[in-house]
Amino acid sequence: MSRTLLAATVSASISCASLVVAQSPAFSDRTAQAGITHSHQPAYAAGFAAGGAVGDFNRDGFQDIYLASGGVQRDRLYINNGDGTFSNRATQWGIATRHRGTGGVVGDFDGDGWLDLFVTSLGPSGNDQPGNHKLYHNDHGTGFTDVAVAMGVNSTGAVADGWGGAFGDYDLDGDLDLAVCGWRSGSTNRLFRNDGTTFTDVTVSSGIAPSLTSISGFSAKFVDLNGDRYPEIVWIGDFGTSKYFRNNGNGTFTDRTANSNTADDGTEMGITITDIDEDGRLDFYVTTIGSNNLYRNLGAHTFSNVGMAAGVDNSGWGWGTVAIDMNHDMLVDFVATSQSSRQYAFRNTSNPPSNLSFSEVGLTIGLTSTVSGRGLSNIDYDNDGDQDLVIFPSNGPLTLYRNDLASTGQTHWLRVFLDNGCASGIAPDGVGSIVEATVGSRTFVRMIDAADNYLSNSELSAHFGLGGATQVDTLRVLWPDGQISTRTNVPANQTMTIRAPSTVACSISVGAGCDGATGVPRIEPQSGSVPGLGTTFAVDATGLDAGGAAAALLFAFDRFSPSVDLAPIGMAGCRIVPGTVASQALGLANVGGAATWSLPIGNSPGLAGRAFHLQAVAIDPGAPNSMGIALSNALRCVLN
Repeated sequence: MSRTLLAATVSASISCASLVVAQSPAFSDRTAQAGITHSHQPAYAAGFAAGGAVGDFNRDGFQDIYLASGGVQRDRLYINNGDGTFSNRATQWGIATRHRGTGGVVGDFDGDGWLDLFVTSLGPSGNDQPGNHKLYHNDHGTGFTDVAVAMGVNSTGAVADGWGGAFGDYDLDGDLDLAVCGWRSGSTNRLFRNDGTTFTDVTVSSGIAPSLTSISGFSAKFVDLNGDRYPEIVWIGDFGTSKYFRNNGNGTFTDRTANSNTADDGTEMGITITDIDEDGRLDFYVTTIGSNNLYRNLGAHTFSNVGMAAGVDNSGWGWGTVAIDMNHDMLVDFVATSQSSRQYAFRNTSNPPSNLSFSEVGLTIGLTSTVSGRGLSNIDYDNDGDQDLVIFPSNGPLTLYRNDLASTGQTHWLRVFLDNGCASGIAPDGVGSIVEATVGSRTFVRMIDAADNYLSNSELSAHFGLGGATQVDTLRVLWPDGQISTRTNVPANQTMTIRAPSTVACSISVGAGCDGATGVPRIEPQSGSVPGLGTTFAVDATGLDAGGAAAALLFAFDRFSPSVDLAPIGMAGCRIVPGTVASQALGLANVGGAATWSLPIGNSPGLAGRAFHLQAVAIDPGAPNSMGIALSNALRCVLN
C-alpha cells in the first residue's frame, strides 16, 4: 500500500515590526447560519449564572461549543461540522442532561489526549441540591462519561453552589489541578489537586482556606505572574472579596492581596490575562458593575490599576471578558459582555504599546446583540485565522459572532496550539506555558489558559496579530518544566502545533481519524505497553467489522509530521499522520472486530530519541473513496 502526500510550501518575506495602518474590526451575527438555535432557560433564580465552554472535543481541528442550558431544557453540545455550521450532538455524546448547570471549562485531566469537560451545577432540574457538579471524561472523541463522583469533584460543600472553574498545574507535576468557585458560600470555594486516579481537596493543606472562606467566588485563574514558572491563583469575587495568592513553589500559597494592590473594586466578576503593554509580564483585566480594573504588572507581585486612565473602565454591568487582537494590528484589545443589554469592545490605540489607550467601539463594529450576556469565549470556529466570539446570555439565545476581518494582505496572524507530547512534567495541551512571538524589535507574550473568563473558557491557543509582518522572526515556547522550544522565521497565516521535547518513552494519540464509524479501527497501546528500546510494543485495533475488510498497520519512522486532511478524497473529518522516511503495510486478517500487533523494537543507539507513527487502516476495495481504506487515529511513539 502506498500513497502520495502533497505538502504546501509557504513563502515568507522580511518582517516589519512597525505599527501598520490597521483595518477596522468588524463582526457579524452568524448564529442562525451556523445552525445554533438554542436559548438559555434557567430553572433557578440566580440570574447571573449562564455559561458554557469551547474546545476541540473530537480532535478534528475545529472548535466545538458546549452550552449549559440552565435546567428547563437539556444541555447542548454543538459539534463543529468544519463548514461554518454546527450540529447538536449532546444526545449521541451522552450529555443531553437537564440540570441547573451554570458554567463549564475544558482540560485533559487524565492526560489521554482528549479534552474533558468540567461543569458546575446547582442541582437537578427540579431543585437546588449540592453534589451535582459533572466531570465529563472524553471517551476518545465519541462521547462523554460523567466521572465526577469517582474522581471526587461532584461536590464542593453542603450548599448548592458552583460558578467558575479553572484547570491549571499549580504544583508542576504534569497534570491538571482544579479550582472551583462558590458565590453562595465561602466554604464552597475549593482547590483540588490531581493525584491521577482521583482529585484530593487541598483547600486547607495549601494554606488558602482562611482567605477562601471570605470569597464570594465567581472566577479563578492559574497564572505565573512573577516568572518562576509556578502559577499564582487570582480568585475573583463579589463584594470586595477577590484574592491574590502567591505560589510558594512547595504546594502552598500565601495571600498577597493587600500588598499586590489588587481587589480594587467591590464587585469584580470576570477576568482575562494578557501582556497588554509588551513588557514581558502578564497583566490582568477584571470586569465589575461599575469601574473595570486593568491591573498592570509591575513585578514582584505588585500591580497598578490603570483601567480608568486607559479608557477600559466602563462596560456597564460587566461579566465575561476576553483579550484578543480583533484586527491583527499587533495590539491586544478587550471585549466584555454585559448585563446592560449591550456588548463592549475596547480597541487598543496605544502608541507606543506602553502608553495604554483604548477606544470603545462595540456598536460600531457590529456587536449589536442586546442579550444580557454572562459568559464570553473567543474561538476561531471557521479556522480563518481571526478570533470569533461566543456570548452565553442569561435567559436568552446563545450568540455566535464571526470576525469579518477582510483578507487584504495587509494584516497577518499566527495561531499556536501546544502538545505536551512525551514530556512528563508538562500538563496536557501545554496549559500554563508561555508563548512568545518576536517580530522585529517587539515581543508579544501569550499564555495557554484553561480557566474560565466568567463561567466559560476560550480556545486553548496562543493567537498573534502580526500587522504587516509576513513571518515571526523568533517563536519561543517556555514550557512549565523549564524546557524551551524555539522556531525561527515562522511563516504567518497558519495554525500550527508545537510539541514539547520528549523526556520519557511513550505513545500519543494524534491526528483525528474516523474512529467510531462502522468498520474503522481505533488504535491504542495495550495496557501497560510502552515503546522502548529493546522491548516489544503491543497495540490493539478495535472497531472493525467482523468478517469485513482486512486490517493493516501502517508503520512510519519520522521526526515530526503534521496530520494531513483526507477530505479532498471523500473522507471528510479524517486525518492521517504520514511518515517522512519509510512506510510499510503489515497485513493481518480481521478477527472478531479486533486486531493485535506486537512490534519488536531494536536496541540500536541510533533509535534513541527517534519517533515513529502507527496508523491502523481497514482495506476495502469497495469503499466509496479512491483509496479504498478507512483510517483510524494514529499513535506517535517516542523512543527514549
